[in-house]
Amino acid sequence: MFAISLANQEQGRQHFSAPLSYFNAGTTSLERFQETKSTADLSDGIENVRLAISLTPEDHQNMPEYLNLLGTSLLARFECTEDLTDISAAIEHFQKSVRLTPEGHPHMPSILDNLGAAFSGLFERTDDLADISAAIEHRQKSVSLAPEGHPDLPMWLTSLGNSFLRRFKRTGDLDDLSSAIKHHQNLVELTPTGHPNLPTELNNLGNSLLTRFKQTGDLDDISAAIGHLQKSVELTPEGDLGMPTRLNSLGNSFLRRFERTGDIDELSVAIEHHKKALKLTPEGHPSMPALLTSLGNSFFRRFERTGELDNISIAIEHYQKALELTLEGHPDMPMRLNNLGNSLMRRFKKTSELADLSTAIEHYQRSVELTPKGDPAMTSRLNNLGNSFTIRSEQTGDLPDMIAAIDYHQKAVNLTPEGHADMPRRRSSLGNVLMIHFKQTKNIRACQVAALNYRLAATQNMGKPTVQLQAAGHWAILALMLGDYAECLSAFGAALELLPLVASLDQTVQNRHTSLLGISDLTGRAITVALILESTDKALEWFEQGRCLIWTQLNQLRTPVDHLRRHDAPIAERFLAVAQALEASGSRPQSAWIENSTITQQIAVEDEVRSQLKLAREFEQLLIKIRDLPDFNDFLRPPKAANIISRLPTDGPVVVVNVQSASCNALALIHGAEEPIRIPLDNFTYEKARLLQNQLGYHLTSERVRMRDSDDRAGRVARRPDTGLRHILRELWNGVVWPILQGLGYSSPPVHRNRIWWCLTGPLAFMPIHAAGIYDSDPKAKVPGRCLSDFAVSSYIPTVTTLLEKLKNDVNLKRQNTKVLLLSQPNALPDFPIPGTTTETWGVYKQMQATDIDAVLLEEGEGTKDRVTAEMGTHGWIHIASHASQHPTEPLKSGFYLRDGQLELLEIIRQNLPSAEFAFLSACQTSVGDEKLSEEVVHLAAGMLAAGYQGVTATMWSIKDQYAPKIAEDFYEFLLREKRESGAHRLDSRRAAYALDHATRKIRERLGDSESALLTWVPYIHLGL
Repeated sequence: MFAISLANQEQGRQHFSAPLSYFNAGTTSLERFQETKSTADLSDGIENVRLAISLTPEDHQNMPEYLNLLGTSLLARFECTEDLTDISAAIEHFQKSVRLTPEGHPHMPSILDNLGAAFSGLFERTDDLADISAAIEHRQKSVSLAPEGHPDLPMWLTSLGNSFLRRFKRTGDLDDLSSAIKHHQNLVELTPTGHPNLPTELNNLGNSLLTRFKQTGDLDDISAAIGHLQKSVELTPEGDLGMPTRLNSLGNSFLRRFERTGDIDELSVAIEHHKKALKLTPEGHPSMPALLTSLGNSFFRRFERTGELDNISIAIEHYQKALELTLEGHPDMPMRLNNLGNSLMRRFKKTSELADLSTAIEHYQRSVELTPKGDPAMTSRLNNLGNSFTIRSEQTGDLPDMIAAIDYHQKAVNLTPEGHADMPRRRSSLGNVLMIHFKQTKNIRACQVAALNYRLAATQNMGKPTVQLQAAGHWAILALMLGDYAECLSAFGAALELLPLVASLDQTVQNRHTSLLGISDLTGRAITVALILESTDKALEWFEQGRCLIWTQLNQLRTPVDHLRRHDAPIAERFLAVAQALEASGSRPQSAWIENSTITQQIAVEDEVRSQLKLAREFEQLLIKIRDLPDFNDFLRPPKAANIISRLPTDGPVVVVNVQSASCNALALIHGAEEPIRIPLDNFTYEKARLLQNQLGYHLTSERVRMRDSDDRAGRVARRPDTGLRHILRELWNGVVWPILQGLGYSSPPVHRNRIWWCLTGPLAFMPIHAAGIYDSDPKAKVPGRCLSDFAVSSYIPTVTTLLEKLKNDVNLKRQNTKVLLLSQPNALPDFPIPGTTTETWGVYKQMQATDIDAVLLEEGEGTKDRVTAEMGTHGWIHIASHASQHPTEPLKSGFYLRDGQLELLEIIRQNLPSAEFAFLSACQTSVGDEKLSEEVVHLAAGMLAAGYQGVTATMWSIKDQYAPKIAEDFYEFLLREKRESGAHRLDSRRAAYALDHATRKIRERLGDSESALLTWVPYIHLGL
């Protein structure tokens, strides 16, 4: 803090005894304070320097030095006690020192910087813009007077940058923010590695970039901020007094990025840094309220994510303590009142405790009252106050509260600068309160203005994409209510355009799935509206655009560039390199943050995050360049309906079934048709689908068919008569399948059965549509034409585009020989042995040997994760007989159990297998997806398709160990017989769906159609081509 070294104060002084004696005594006390941090030493030094000044003539040559030293000492004591008398006296002494210092004196820049520091400190206490402006003025003059190469110039430039940053936070003037960043960047570039000031300068640069991120929402800024702040912490020695502040800044940066991306690991890292910063800070330290606030913020966000009351209680405790330590009149008082109000409001929403609501409103009101006019924080505080009045109005029905809420939200919008990252959120909040007002009063004008604000929120290209997506959904609903159908279509179109931004390529695959939780229903609602408005082409296009987004992205990153290479080889090669790097970066394990990891380890992880962000930005720019090329305007754009229909297979229709609360419909896609055919499902509802899904779950649980077993499942739960599989399949036949078959022109079973490819949404995505029908336990009572398999051979596909891509790849695969990899893992789970897997795989192996088909069998310990993934690269066919599992919360952690661990879905999709042709997954639940991501179709079978396999046989629930070998034998027997009869040199995976149909018919002939028999063959399904 002391600008003039205390050790050199005696140079150049006259030898008069009394002032010098006091001065020496003062410097001794002040030097001791630097070591002890005792305010008693500081006060003793101040009094002695004051006595020296009182005995020194004003025109004495040492007077400016004495005054400057007294000013710095008083400023240091103010920082300890926040006594305004000290800071005012410090400014007075600095000003007098400047006045008495001759022009051109070498100490003048230092004294001016100290004067700027005093005004900056006063601003932190008073929030008076005149003070921070005076600080900038004096510090600018200090920098301008400093000679080139002055050792203190970097420190003065840092101080100037910080002052610009402080004024920006008060005024929102982007010019000040740009000046701050410019000064901090220049300093970092000029400071040599190993310089003791480098950690401080990196911290300042990181904080200024973090501030700009709050303003613009640009992920490049937050990524750069984290990088600088991590380096600052890494370079700070243990025990350094600056460590708590730098850890706090780093924690704040991770918290801000969590708020944007939702990555829970980053929230955990933020809490870790905030806790450590607080632990290193002694009680009574002036920064304690700020550190308590930061840790409270992190726990507040964790409560929002988890809903656990312990987290919000911890947040409230920290906010309350920070508020208690904040002096009246302190500029941070409004912010801390607002934070405490937020936490009480969140707890009220969880517990409905009215006392929390009342106290929250009091804190919000006082926060707004204390916030100075022109403070950028006023917008968020008005927004929060408006939300609290809205909630109270909903609780009490009080109309004046609602009117006040609307007024607060409108003011928040008016005060938010255009282009600010928070503008979509502010407009959405205004739309929300107007919508509630409309519901209360039926005031159509409120509905219209709400729709306008939602539209503006959704279409402004800034801020958090999830906020814009929610706004687009509300906009669509209100447009429909208002009867503006063109506007409704525009709204849903905007929403679907936003989906790729919500699950953007700069995130890991797991994070993208997390980002889509809770919004997968959007596509279905958009399709329903398009069908209501008789726009079947639009319905199909939206289905393809909004479904299986993550699989679509993966497929785009693997797009062949041969055609592009012929037009522009350099851009094609760069696209290929960036796409491959993006795929590798995006599929890295989610658990990259190591608990209690070192800052060096965290920096390495952050380097990967920053690299992925850079790659994603370059990928976007490459798409723009490629689409500017002739004939490449539609490169990687969602396909048009006409293009989809023209490329469909000729041996059967594709049927998309959309189940929504408003209506249930099927879209039939037939090769050669002009447009999709809509088939209304008038006797089926979303509620019926959900009921059947629940009944199926109850039935499977009662029959204990969640895992492949070798026993006969003793100890079944008693089954209700109306929840059996026969009942469920009959309901699906009557409500869904038979109306669709009629819509396709069927009245009786055909002589030759074609294919049907099913795309199912919502609850139907988890139902065995392929087996829909009316079954009787007595084989003699069977009547043809009462089940789907009498009419067609069924397959499932995630999207229509998936099928089209498989069709395109099929031509190349026909030129390769069949090589089969067989994997048997009977004891991967020792407590649940499945010896039938050995019988099954050996049976298939012998079938292949008998027909001269190349096959490799891996049993027990031979089937390690590394060996299996390596063999998958050289074998086009794979047959896995093992246990499998569907992870309940992280679908990419689903996988197959092998002897050395689980082969997870994430690892499977990382395999780009050019020779992949067919996968037979003889394991339990390999086609069971995550209900919260029903439109993403995240299960093992879909992962095999994404990895490159043309087709997959999988199971919807567990299979019986005693029957699995026979089903596999009959499946391959069908394909091998066709190979012999045709004289082909290879197995034809295009016939796999017929092979599975053959195998299930054979088991039905042996077992009949009893409930037990249905549980045996119904779970087997075919996916893909």
